[in-house]
Amino acid sequence: MKYAFLSFVLLCCSQIFGQQVPALRPVSENGSTLSKYWKWHAGDNPQWALPTFDDQKWSDIQLDQSIHHLPQIRQAQLGWLRRPIRVNALLVNKPLCFYIRQAGAAEIYLDGKLLDTLGVVSSSPSQEVTYSIAKVIPFSLSDTNQHTIAVRFSFTKGNFYYPGSDQETFTLKVFETQTLGSWIRKTSSRTSGFLFFSIGLFLVFSILHFLFYRSNRSKTVSLTLGFTMLTFALAFVAESLENQLQSSSHQQIGELTTFITFYLGVILINVSLYHYLHQPFRYFFFIQAILIAVSLVCMAMEVDVPYGLAVWPPFLLIFMDFIRVSILAERRKDSNAKVPIYSLVVAAGCLVLAIVFFAIAGAFVGFNNTQNGYIEFVVVIAMLLIFVMLFSIPVGLSFSLVREYSRTHQSLRKKIQELESLSAKSLAQEQEKQHILAVQNETLEKQVAERTTELKASIEHLKTTQDQLIQSEKLASLGELTAGIAHEIQNPLNFVNNFSEVSIELLKELHEIKEEKMAKGEGPKDDELETELLGDIEQNLQKINHHGKRASSIVKGMLEHSRTGSGKKEPIDINTLADEYLRLAYHGLRAKDKCFNADFNLEAAENLPKINVVAQDISRVLLNLINNAFYAVQQKKAANLSQNYQPAVWVSTQYITDKNAADWVEIHVKDNGTGIPEEVQDKIFQPFFTTKPTGQGTGLGLSLAYDIVTKGHGGTLDVESHQGEGTEFIVKLPV
Repeated sequence: MKYAFLSFVLLCCSQIFGQQVPALRPVSENGSTLSKYWKWHAGDNPQWALPTFDDQKWSDIQLDQSIHHLPQIRQAQLGWLRRPIRVNALLVNKPLCFYIRQAGAAEIYLDGKLLDTLGVVSSSPSQEVTYSIAKVIPFSLSDTNQHTIAVRFSFTKGNFYYPGSDQETFTLKVFETQTLGSWIRKTSSRTSGFLFFSIGLFLVFSILHFLFYRSNRSKTVSLTLGFTMLTFALAFVAESLENQLQSSSHQQIGELTTFITFYLGVILINVSLYHYLHQPFRYFFFIQAILIAVSLVCMAMEVDVPYGLAVWPPFLLIFMDFIRVSILAERRKDSNAKVPIYSLVVAAGCLVLAIVFFAIAGAFVGFNNTQNGYIEFVVVIAMLLIFVMLFSIPVGLSFSLVREYSRTHQSLRKKIQELESLSAKSLAQEQEKQHILAVQNETLEKQVAERTTELKASIEHLKTTQDQLIQSEKLASLGELTAGIAHEIQNPLNFVNNFSEVSIELLKELHEIKEEKMAKGEGPKDDELETELLGDIEQNLQKINHHGKRASSIVKGMLEHSRTGSGKKEPIDINTLADEYLRLAYHGLRAKDKCFNADFNLEAAENLPKINVVAQDISRVLLNLINNAFYAVQQKKAANLSQNYQPAVWVSTQYITDKNAADWVEIHVKDNGTGIPEEVQDKIFQPFFTTKPTGQGTGLGLSLAYDIVTKGHGGTLDVESHQGEGTEFIVKLPV
């Protein structure tokens, strides 16, 4: 019985003394972390903030872990944390402060009094606002008694996190206010300085490599190294942003981004090495890439793999691959094969030194707090060695490329100096040659001057001959025109003679009638008969005048056709011009061949406006085209290809407006003659090209017509022809 009583007493004592926590002594420069003696309970009750509340039945909890290792908080989403706190007499009434970092939202209470809020605590994801930035809360304790820290904490399922995160759920440190500033300044300067130095370093290397690639696109290693450095710069940027993001989810995303970009940078280092040593990508590389990806997933999802097989084998494999690729490059006699080996030696040396410094730091931990400064110094050196170890390879490749560019530059300088030396020698030789050439040039200039004079004379003779040929062509066309003009003139002259004779007879008849009446002594003359006879005479004289003018116009047209035009454009009626030269051409051919007959017709557009043209030039064009049309039907008729064939020539005019709203007059000259072979249609407008037999054509008619229409009047001359069916020439003149 007494043993049972003794056991009960011991149990009560253990409960009483178990609630007592060690008193905080004067806080060191690095603060005191309150990670133990915490209790947790799910739910929400304001009474749980009071120091008198009994939390013995609450569960113990260790808060220096990620939320992934505290499923009770993740599932509850909202609950309370409590912890007792005592201070040493030296800290009584001294200004103290809490330094808090967390992965959720919290309300901080001290002895039931709300000190501060970090975000908005709520069990509803839509209302909760997490706060992950470090927060400093000042406080002081007036005695050495035990006080209570209570935290109302929420972390809803709406928050994102990844299992491999190393962010602690709730970190609480106590500082003396006078030492907090120096600690924050020292910590931020050390951390921020390292981060910004790394960001700047890798950004500079990235930009340099991109510029190298831009200057030499064949060096793909510059491009991959540029992306490698950029990836590491992004990793450090994401790392620096983690402490600036308020939302827990955003901070987790930043931390995961740092993690992913670091792994991506590692594999890009290997890609750069392959490009640098011109090694083809084969199965060994893809095995490494897959293992790196698997390692990344295992680390992010915190997959428990024994012996750390998810971490070190991929990196070990990459180091082995560096050696393998370097050996293969050495066998190929690649001058850059030793660069990766040197980088690996530096990395291995840094790793060994880092291990030594970490061992020294561990040994310092056994000493008192006076050694904390030494420990931090040793740890900083060890971390710098790790940094050099990780990035010695890409930086080594970068310096190797820079050295290669430097060697190339020096080689180019030597070649430039050699070229300058050779240029000086060549210049001396060139001066000698120039003197010789100057003498030869004088001789050649004299010869060229003589030849030029001869050539000018030949050109003048050629121009004279060409003008004579053109004039001969005009005379030839004039000769063809003369017969038609003679026939046309004959008609109005016949009319003139006939009507003049009739008029003379009518006058004689009138005179005889008058004398007869006077002889008979009859009365006044018959007024009606005289009026009728005088009317007939007047009509005859009008016809005489008309046909006389017609003969005059034919002669005038012949003269205009025969002489060189003045080039002055005048408004003319195209229908009248086409009608006149259609008949002239027909009668001209009839004068040569009395047996030839053909149908010809003019389809003149009504209300056709007058256009400004050089009349004698356009008349030449029409006469040439119509003569060619009659010649074609004459040749087809003479060939007797068809007994039912009736030669015909059509001339038509029309007024059109094109898609650009420009107005044109079109003249179509169409025949059903022999047609033009397709293979020579592109040549018919060339000077001296003709399809007529030798002696029957000079080949200048269509060439002159084309120049008159296109160059002289800004129009177009086109041809459509089918061999054996006929030809149609289309003249377009602007209005």
